[in-house]
Amino acid sequence: MSKVSKAAKAGKTPEEMSGWNPRITERPLPSGNTAWQADWWEKREKPEKGFAHRKKQFPTRAGLDEWIAGEHKRRAEQRAADERNAELARKAERRGDHVVTLANLAPTERAALAQAIEALRAAGGRVEAVADAVAVYRDTHLQGAKKTVADVVAEQLKEIRDTRRPATYADRRRTLAPLVDELGAEMIGAVTRATARAWIMGANTPSMRAARKRALHALFAYAWAKDYVDGNPVAKIKVETPMRDEVEILSPADAEEVLRRAEKHAPELVPYLAIGLFAGVRPMNELRGIVWERDIDWQDNRIIVKRASSKTNRSRSVPMSENLRAWLEAVPKAKRKGRVFYSRRLLDWMTGREPKQDRRIKRPGALAATYKKKGRKPRKRLPPLPWGQDIMRHTRTTYRLGETKNAALVAEEGGHTQAIMELHYVNRTIPQADVKKFWGIMPTPTGSKGRKGSRK
Repeated sequence: MSKVSKAAKAGKTPEEMSGWNPRITERPLPSGNTAWQADWWEKREKPEKGFAHRKKQFPTRAGLDEWIAGEHKRRAEQRAADERNAELARKAERRGDHVVTLANLAPTERAALAQAIEALRAAGGRVEAVADAVAVYRDTHLQGAKKTVADVVAEQLKEIRDTRRPATYADRRRTLAPLVDELGAEMIGAVTRATARAWIMGANTPSMRAARKRALHALFAYAWAKDYVDGNPVAKIKVETPMRDEVEILSPADAEEVLRRAEKHAPELVPYLAIGLFAGVRPMNELRGIVWERDIDWQDNRIIVKRASSKTNRSRSVPMSENLRAWLEAVPKAKRKGRVFYSRRLLDWMTGREPKQDRRIKRPGALAATYKKKGRKPRKRLPPLPWGQDIMRHTRTTYRLGETKNAALVAEEGGHTQAIMELHYVNRTIPQADVKKFWGIMPTPTGSKGRKGSRK
C-alpha cells in the first residue's frame, strides 16, 4: 500500500487524518507585542501514563499556521504508517511468521536480526528502532538515486570545471579529496549531520575547517538540487570563522627591491610584478589571465579585468598609475605579446622563499644532484623578502587608499566589498612619506641597469 491511507483515499484532509486539533490563542507580551500560541494535550508514551500538556509559540499568526499545517501533514503520515505497520503485523501473524516466533526466518536472517538488536541495546537504544534503521537503509541505499559520495563529488567537479574559473575547480577538488578518501564509498543519502560534522572538524586548522564546511555545504546543496538527498545535513553545522590577522604589506623599500631584482635577474617577470604591485589585481586568476593586446589599454590608461577571470564574476578596470605605465613601457614592444609571463619557481627564488619540493624528488640533496647531472649550478639564494600570495594586492590597496582617501573608489578598483575595506584597510595609518615613495618607484633609466633607487 502507498503512503496514502484508506482515510486519504476516502477524501479526508491531512487535518482530519491526523486527528489533532490544537487550541490557538493570541497572547500579549510584556514588550507590548503579541505572540500566537498553539496548545494541546498529548498522550504519554509507555511506560508513562496519562497526558502531557504541550504548546508551541510563534511571533506571527502566519508562522503558527504554517507550522500547524506541517504538523498536520506529519501526524497524518505517521498515522498512515502506523496503520500499515499494524496491517503487516496482522498478516504476519496470520501466516505464522510473527517476529516473536521467528518461525519462517532463515538462520542467517535470525542471526542478523539478533546482532542488530544487541547493537541497539549496547548503544542504549530502543529495540523498536530496528524498524527505523531498516527504513533509513531502504531510503538511502535501496531507493532514489543510489549515488555514492564519490559519484556526486565527481559529478559536481565536472560541472565546476565546465562553468567556473580554473582556480575554483582546483580549490574545490583539493578540499574534497580527503572526503572521497574517507567517505567516498558511502551512499550520499546515508551521510548524517554527525558524520558531516566529524569530517569537517577533522581538519587541522580553523581555516581548513571553514573551507571544508563551505565545500561540503555546496556539495549537498548540489545533491539536493538534483534530488539525490532530501536535505542538507551541513546547513545547521556551525564552524567558528578564524580571526584574520592584519593584512601584511610591503614597505616601499621591499616593493622596490623585488622590482630591482627582477630588472637584474628576470626581466620577463617585471610586468607581472608591476601590475600586481601597482594595479593590485588578484594574482591567482586575474593577474595570470592578463593578455597584453587585450587587457592593457594604452589609450585609456587602464588595466582591464575580464569577467571570466574575475572572482566577483564582474569585469572592471583599474587605472594605470604613472609608475605602472612607466614599468610597462620599459618592456620591449616585441615582448608585449600574449599572456603576461609568470613562473612560480622564479618568483620564489626572487623573493628568497624556499622553493616547493618537486614531487618527483624525494631524497635530500637530490635537487642539487639533478642540477649537476644537467651541467647547471643551483642559483644562489637571495635574502628573503616578506611575501605571500596576496601581498601585492594588499600593498596596492593600502597605498592607494592612503593616496586617495576614498574607500569606495579603491573598493571599486580592487573588486572589494565595503566590508573588506573596513575590516582590513580603512583604519590603517600609513605615513604620507611612504605613500609618496611607493608611487614614485620607477624603472631604472635606460643605460643605468643595476643602479638602485627611485627615479625622481
